[in-house]
Amino acid sequence: MRLIKKTIAECLRSRVRESADRIALEADKQQYTWKDIDTLSDYMVGRMLSCGIKKGTHVAIWSTNSPNWIIVFLALSKIGTVPVLLNTCYSTEELEKVIRYADAEFVYYGEGYKKLVYEDMVAHLSVKLEGTVKRWIYIGRDTERHWMTEKSFVFAERMKKATKEIGGYIRQVKPEDTAAILFTSGTTAMPKGVMLSHYNLVNSALELCSHMGWAAEDKMLIAVPLFHCFGLTASLLASIHAGCCMHTIEYYKTLTVLKTVQEHRCTLLNGVPSMFLAIIRNPVHTEYDLSSLRNGIIAGSPVSEEEYYAIRREIPGLILHASYGQTETSPCVSISDAADSEKERATTAGRVLRHCEVRIAGPDGSWLSSDQDGEICVRGYNVMQGYYRLPEETAKVIDAEGWLHTGDLGHLDARNFLYITGRMKEMIIRGGENISPREIEQVVQSYPGIREVKVIGLPAEVLQEMIVVCIIPEEGLTISNAGLMTHMENHLAYYKLPAHIVRMDSFPMNASGKVILGELKKQAAEIIRTNPEITSTEPLRTR
Repeated sequence: MRLIKKTIAECLRSRVRESADRIALEADKQQYTWKDIDTLSDYMVGRMLSCGIKKGTHVAIWSTNSPNWIIVFLALSKIGTVPVLLNTCYSTEELEKVIRYADAEFVYYGEGYKKLVYEDMVAHLSVKLEGTVKRWIYIGRDTERHWMTEKSFVFAERMKKATKEIGGYIRQVKPEDTAAILFTSGTTAMPKGVMLSHYNLVNSALELCSHMGWAAEDKMLIAVPLFHCFGLTASLLASIHAGCCMHTIEYYKTLTVLKTVQEHRCTLLNGVPSMFLAIIRNPVHTEYDLSSLRNGIIAGSPVSEEEYYAIRREIPGLILHASYGQTETSPCVSISDAADSEKERATTAGRVLRHCEVRIAGPDGSWLSSDQDGEICVRGYNVMQGYYRLPEETAKVIDAEGWLHTGDLGHLDARNFLYITGRMKEMIIRGGENISPREIEQVVQSYPGIREVKVIGLPAEVLQEMIVVCIIPEEGLTISNAGLMTHMENHLAYYKLPAHIVRMDSFPMNASGKVILGELKKQAAEIIRTNPEITSTEPLRTR
């Protein structure tokens, strides 16, 4: 693949020239061609300009997936604004902090997310953010429950001179301009705004299309959130490159995914591991025809070898390509290829992308050789411009030579396959020993009856931290401390054994499908405090 110097709007215009009348987008019972999307986003540009939105303005989008989200984002890209992509799960307090931090002057908002009613939240926020946000603009369904169409714009808007001058606005936007601000997951701290350029995003999406072999005949079910880098790049922008049809659902729900794949014969499905595992663990999935699915990307958090094989057994036609990345790398760093073996897709994060360098750093900063574990460092076209208004934080992760220090642990083998083994911030320090939670999780996962596992460290007086294994047992099964401890003792050194085993019904998750680590630690600590005799493993120790 050759890197290209194009903006998102230029890529859209290229797609319209090639396949104007092909169906580009479906949602509910509405369909849009590529020409429709281009035209509607042109009309939206005219409306935005009349509001005072211009090149460089920071404009937030706060909505679940929809045609309206896509049209607004593309319109903002045409003008050269900086879309600020807000997490649909944010509380009122989180929204206020993020909007102030990101200097968002306008907010496009939808109806809500699950139990959150955005209109009520806006009523509260509009008072608090008076003088910061100039306008709050609704982009949910209309009164007839339809998504945006030409009828959403009055005749005067469709005839405005501005819409005839879109080409001029598009030409003013450069590939190196900031295309969006996305936020780190913020599982333990205030999210940081990651600035990604058009060059970052366009080429990341192009590389994914090249590896995945997506084509115009495909139909992609977009079940990951578009505010997330995975959704934006591997879904929306990749579809523009490939020319494939997008089918959006507002947010992930297992039954909705099953019904949509069957009814609309979707061929592509990207997702985080928890999404695919939720599908195969729902007994009704066997009642749906998923045979149309042919491939997709599985990324966002680690997936064990056993989990990967389980997904493949239950949905045999779906070839899943494991990938590694983070928002700061827009997001892809490595991905498995069609020619890779099933074992390679199940146990690695694929090979490092072309035009992207990966090195592994040791504790002293020196570069390590093949198969040695250390911090994954990345350099290339995909590395972010920096954290918005946080130069010191940016300098902590991007060194003078342009290497992004990811904070993730792993190693490369001789064939350039990347293996992810943990995260530095999650590393447990017990009595001076550095312990990888991932290593313990893999051992626990292999014990019969374990549905999900997360290993954490909690404060301890003498040893700095104690190891806590949080598990979700398979429904109807009881996991004994004695049996699980014996299993771990057979596979782990004594200092890696947990002080407590905590059983839970579910783990706190964010909208990206990642465990909210801080909240999990709070919940586990409370369970241990109130049930020490049930969770403690100390009486079982013999060493």
